[in-house]
Amino acid sequence: MKAARIYGQKDIRIEDIEIADPKQDQVQIKVKYCGICGSDLHAYLEGWGLPTQPHPLTKRTVPVTLGHEFSGEVVKVGSKVTTLKVGDHVAVEPLIACGKCENCRKGDYNFCNRVQAEDGAGNFLGFSDDGGFAEYANIKEIFAQKMPEGLSYELGALAEPTAVVFEAIKKCGLRAGQDVAIEGAGPIGLLTALLAKSAGANHVFIIDLAQVRLDKAKELGFKHVLSPADGDVVAAVKKICPNGVDVAFEAAGVQPTFDTALKLVKRTGILQIVALFGKPITIDLTNDVIMQGIDIYTTLCYNNSFRQVLGILNNNRELFSQVVTKKISLDNLLEEGIKALSTDKEQVKIMVTPEM
Repeated sequence: MKAARIYGQKDIRIEDIEIADPKQDQVQIKVKYCGICGSDLHAYLEGWGLPTQPHPLTKRTVPVTLGHEFSGEVVKVGSKVTTLKVGDHVAVEPLIACGKCENCRKGDYNFCNRVQAEDGAGNFLGFSDDGGFAEYANIKEIFAQKMPEGLSYELGALAEPTAVVFEAIKKCGLRAGQDVAIEGAGPIGLLTALLAKSAGANHVFIIDLAQVRLDKAKELGFKHVLSPADGDVVAAVKKICPNGVDVAFEAAGVQPTFDTALKLVKRTGILQIVALFGKPITIDLTNDVIMQGIDIYTTLCYNNSFRQVLGILNNNRELFSQVVTKKISLDNLLEEGIKALSTDKEQVKIMVTPEM
């Protein structure tokens, strides 16, 4: 089969490889769509998250098949699979977990204690085991989530990044009627805005320097879109919400947006981190956090969320479909996908398919 294999920094190759039959607890899926994530860019540009020594759980090292936001059709089932059958449409929850450690047993399998790698390799398919930029993939039954009838494969592939956002909404306890601000209008920022709106948020402010991304936010129905290039965004928000917002979501992952997010949160409010930060940041804990009564929450991936997320996508098909801005073939993953996404701010979510 054809697969996009990553060997290390700036080394992705489209290759023909063999795929084994699924193990007893796995299903084999024919991949329909796989989205490109920002972490895929980091893997390509920096070698981030890749196993350079045997992963503690999978025992894999590079090369691996990249891609973790994917959906497909079940074409084979392992001998002990009971909940899925050939022909089922599934969205893949691409986590790697042992299922036996303390965190796995209590449901926090996104923090599995046995996947902590010394080289920083990730606990995801597409990083520490084969992922979805391929014609076929073998997936554990428990991580192949059956899609609602009629839901498109594109939206099935969008379930993974939406689950990242859903986890943040869940963690901060966002309630209907609260005001929120979102730093960053990339894919995660826009999905955060959509879920916050679906959860009943009152005012939703979206902040970004890229005008094309703010224009996309307007296309999605958001009125309060702000650019730091046009003036003081904190002052603009506080004209409408004098005390600040109840929850600020940090979806950009750099020092300036983190600093602004803290200023946007009202006293006793919440700063919810959604992004990963590529560099260390500084913070005045005493004056900017403790004395303001602000709680800072973080999340990593998600757990026990895919069923709810697939329901949200199914109930809002047309709205979330607008997040998908481009579809390309697997052969063109590097040039038209990963490299393009690193420079083209007009793209929100690029979907890759082996069938083009």
